[in-house]
Amino acid sequence: MNRLIVMIVAIVATAGSTMAQQRPQYTQYALNNFLTNPAVGGIESYADLRTSYRGQWAGVEGAPETFYATFHGSIGNPDNNRTSPKSRKANKFGFSSRNSYKKAVAHHGVGAVMQVDKAGLLKTSTFNATYSYHQPLTRYLTLSSGLAGGMTQYNVDVNRARVLDPSDPYLTGGNMTATKVDVGVGFWLYSPDFYVGVSGMQLLKSKQEIVSSNDPAMNLLPHFYGTAGIRFQASSEVSFVPSVMVKATSTASPAVDINVRALYAQYVWGGMSYRHNDAWAVMAGVNLNHLFDVGYSYEIATSNMSRVSAGSHEVVVGFKLNNTSRVLCPQWVW
Repeated sequence: MNRLIVMIVAIVATAGSTMAQQRPQYTQYALNNFLTNPAVGGIESYADLRTSYRGQWAGVEGAPETFYATFHGSIGNPDNNRTSPKSRKANKFGFSSRNSYKKAVAHHGVGAVMQVDKAGLLKTSTFNATYSYHQPLTRYLTLSSGLAGGMTQYNVDVNRARVLDPSDPYLTGGNMTATKVDVGVGFWLYSPDFYVGVSGMQLLKSKQEIVSSNDPAMNLLPHFYGTAGIRFQASSEVSFVPSVMVKATSTASPAVDINVRALYAQYVWGGMSYRHNDAWAVMAGVNLNHLFDVGYSYEIATSNMSRVSAGSHEVVVGFKLNNTSRVLCPQWVW
């Protein structure tokens, strides 16, 4: 385990970050809250397939690169299209009028999340399967709860290390790996106009930690997320969606992301995002048709990384499968 401690310390120095936030972060989190909250699974009437690539800190050797693919769909919810953009009516405050949505249907959701995150010599691969249940509370409000379970593998490629002393015994023996069971839980309260979610990931204490150390920052930490968003209909064609996400661990101050997007005619959207003491970003996307949508963001660091980084790029591609209602813009995860 001492060899692994040495390598983890080297990775932290290379990436210019700490182990306080061990899970990947995303600028376009609002496009796929399913990544951090299993209760979102099955929220739409169609099956949602989404992939993304994020290249962080362009120009920095060993900078983080992240890829994910998610899939989730509903069971027992043949048509959840209660507030179609074509039929949605707004009151004078810009929120849904009572005659623009129907009663919700209790249903189940199933899904899966696959993520691969590379930073320096460290590669983290995660696979989780999810289950959720959506229970209407009123005609307007629905509460869902979800569970996620799977495996996370950490791999350090010692052979790629460039060191002064190749004969160092800590750097022999090839790759080093550690695998742990990953468990998460989440809750999601939503309506035609807003959503609020809380979740915890990486909750199960494992006997096999990344390193053997008394320093809690060097061990696997539970990660907690809180997020909320609201949709305001400014006119029949334009809507605004501000949202916020708070991420926390036991060894770091909470990280806050603020996101504001404007959507025109359900086809084109653009916006800005700010991560406190870290970065700001511009982003845009288009719903090309009832099957395909794409989003892009460019992020500029406001931390010390701005001196050496040419920015971060993130692309999200989504597919709406079995979309019998021909929904153009997602109804509940705008």
